[in-house]
Amino acid sequence: MRTLDVLESLELLGSSQWGLVTTAQAHEAGVSKMQLSRLAGRGTVQRVRHGVYALPSADAGSLQGVRAAWLSTASQPAGEQPLAVVSGESAAAVHGIGDLLPAKYEFTSAVRRQTTQPDTRYRKRDLPEGDVTWVDGLPVTTVARTVGDLATGGIDFDHLAVAIRDAIASKEVGAAALAQALEPAAGSLRAPSGNALLRAALKATDFRPDTWLLELMAPQLQEELLRTPQFQDLVSHAVAEHLAGEQRR
Repeated sequence: MRTLDVLESLELLGSSQWGLVTTAQAHEAGVSKMQLSRLAGRGTVQRVRHGVYALPSADAGSLQGVRAAWLSTASQPAGEQPLAVVSGESAAAVHGIGDLLPAKYEFTSAVRRQTTQPDTRYRKRDLPEGDVTWVDGLPVTTVARTVGDLATGGIDFDHLAVAIRDAIASKEVGAAALAQALEPAAGSLRAPSGNALLRAALKATDFRPDTWLLELMAPQLQEELLRTPQFQDLVSHAVAEHLAGEQRR
């Protein structure tokens, strides 16, 4: 197979998976490991991890690593292997919440799985369908499930608070759902409830809520925020903006 034909075959494979291909996928398409190695030696493709290569069309953004790690699990939905779902700190990175730097790529699988890759970790559990979402073709735990996992996973409160703040600000999850997800970890973090833990996190990060947020919050959390100086400042600013607009008419 000519080099041009090899590249065309690989690009066809990678077109639906961020410009990445695995050696197993390439083999099924008639491209040998030797051909991949030669392309890598010329710099035509880049080896991003064991068994995964980036094509010339690949998106080399910040998520390339976790995407390549997920592909290496052979967990595509149509495959025979159980679907691995990005979770924990890796999911937080995909959602863009918090300031954690994951030491390992973490995946959840319904069956026990092992790996020889030192940067990959599996967690065995059954995830309800509602706890999984898709982010640009990547299966990831939802924002609420991700925050709940971080809370029960033992990260320190300061890092958790930043993740909670970012989750609220993202508008991807309601405060009530987030408080519910935090409930299992509340006791270990010395909070009487998930709502209390959510309030503590927002207070610690000096979060300034928009008015839309109050509609999503549980009544007790609404009352708490209504009493905060941050919300009072927000209301004062909104009133001033309204009066200024009336005067301009």
